[in-house]
Amino acid sequence: MLRHRLAAALVAAFALAACSQADNLTAPSGSPTHDTPVPGGPRTPGFPGGAGGGDTTSTGDTTSTLPPDTTGAGNPVSNGGWTSPDGTPPTIQPVNPTGFDPAGTGSAGTTGSSTTLVFKTSGAGLYGQGTCGANGFWTDPDGNVFGPHNPNCIDYGSDGGPGNNGKGQCITSSDGFPGLWVNPGGQETHPFHSKCARTGTTTTSLALSFAQQAQLFDANDGTGDRVLNFYSAGSAVAQLIYDGASGTTTGAGILVGTDNAAPANTWTVYFGQPSLTYTSGLANGDLINELTGPGLEVVACSTPLGCSLVTLQLSLTP
Repeated sequence: MLRHRLAAALVAAFALAACSQADNLTAPSGSPTHDTPVPGGPRTPGFPGGAGGGDTTSTGDTTSTLPPDTTGAGNPVSNGGWTSPDGTPPTIQPVNPTGFDPAGTGSAGTTGSSTTLVFKTSGAGLYGQGTCGANGFWTDPDGNVFGPHNPNCIDYGSDGGPGNNGKGQCITSSDGFPGLWVNPGGQETHPFHSKCARTGTTTTSLALSFAQQAQLFDANDGTGDRVLNFYSAGSAVAQLIYDGASGTTTGAGILVGTDNAAPANTWTVYFGQPSLTYTSGLANGDLINELTGPGLEVVACSTPLGCSLVTLQLSLTP
């Protein structure tokens, strides 16, 4: 049984996530517990939400109107990470081979339309960390610059208007963070909610595919726990973990994919983003199940093109 305690992911506000973005959710019951990771089991480090990484041999964009990208000219993995509430990104956890059984393999892609997102040009970044500049450049608390189109500088509404799905209400959280979505049932979810992200144009032409192989594991102890890993070259690069006791899903890592343009552009989906990982508040449910059904609304980012709301869907075979 895995059920490890993801303390870093359960510290701050994150709730509903994208569990098909249900309008009414319930708070998790009980205090979930987790098993100790398997000694010597496979471990893959999480991706930073901005600090460090990237090719440091290039200074990137050094024009006079935009800051230089000091992490390597917009490396898609480094520039695709999001900061977390405490500044420490969640990490991918090992799977206990005696407590979990393989339950299917497959691949992920996007379906339906996509909607471009608007970036802040000034002020603080996600969770008040770092600062934002023109064209979505983000300077982290250590002075490293990421961009353009860094997801830590996506803009969120808090004026009391409805979410971009036409439902609920977008306000400021009690600790001053923007984009807190109150669902139609009057329940507060979490700040920086995808339904409160400021949007631009909608297009049906963007289609993303991801080469990483998905592997689902189900707990064999009746707890209902589940783990979904995405593998590249034999290592887990992205992960979702569902805790059956609390009814919550947490995520870590990054999927790197391509679009249907010629030549193709690189896009990233960070699994530690609020739409895919629970930290506190309302239970976000079994997002693994949602992925294999209608799909999940998530943010995907391309360094040269920007970020968009897309529906990520998973196809599995036993």
